Amino acid sequence: MVKLVVKDPREFRDLIQAALGVVSSGTFKVSKQGLFLKELDPSRVALVDLGFPPEAFQSIDSETEDRFEVNLESLMDILKRMRPDDQLELQMDEGKLTVSFSLKKSYRSFKIPLMSASNQETPNINIQFTCKYNVLADALYSAIKDAATVAEEVMFTSSTDGSLLISASSDRGSVEQRLTVESDAILGQPEVKEVATAKYSLQYLESITSFRDSPSALLQFAQDKPLSLEYHLPDGAYFRFILAPRL
Repeated sequence: MVKLVVKDPREFRDLIQAALGVVSSGTFKVSKQGLFLKELDPSRVALVDLGFPPEAFQSIDSETEDRFEVNLESLMDILKRMRPDDQLELQMDEGKLTVSFSLKKSYRSFKIPLMSASNQETPNINIQFTCKYNVLADALYSAIKDAATVAEEVMFTSSTDGSLLISASSDRGSVEQRLTVESDAILGQPEVKEVATAKYSLQYLESITSFRDSPSALLQFAQDKPLSLEYHLPDGAYFRFILAPRL
């Protein structure tokens, strides 16, 4: 049996919602080191990687490392029933995931069946990025929403002056927005080793960038290479998204 008491239920719900923007089910790995999920989408063009370290839980009751697969849509339907001040507890036992909400003397529990977890782990993806930006999450989301109004793909172009051009075009029109340090859309000093351009599908990006529990996102790419977006939260929880380029 595995039992987890989540420290920040709203954060947990929002991270599951972010993962659901890429995959509908996932295999979690749980141990004293925390709770982790790494999955490729069905078309194998996007990867979601999220983690909750021990600091994200009030308690972790797990003697060994366990793996379990769950339908994220079913889990999210339950998490949407959570009230603002509810305490969240997860328990995996006898092929079921029990999700419990408690508040003072109120207690509710839901059970959903666990799926057969695959023994095959999603491999690590190692990419040599040449462009690295710490971007204001709201600014990135706004630029992606603008791109989605005119196209189904978006282009990222780095610059030697440290700015980041986000543009899109189709027969419906075009849009471009330049994020800069001066406008506070880019935080800190970017690392640009080369002037690079890469194009990506907006299918997942519009959903992923709507995650704004973290004020900023670490955005990395290289010439015609995958895009990496990382969101880090104060308790050490993180969400990473990797997307293959459109060539």
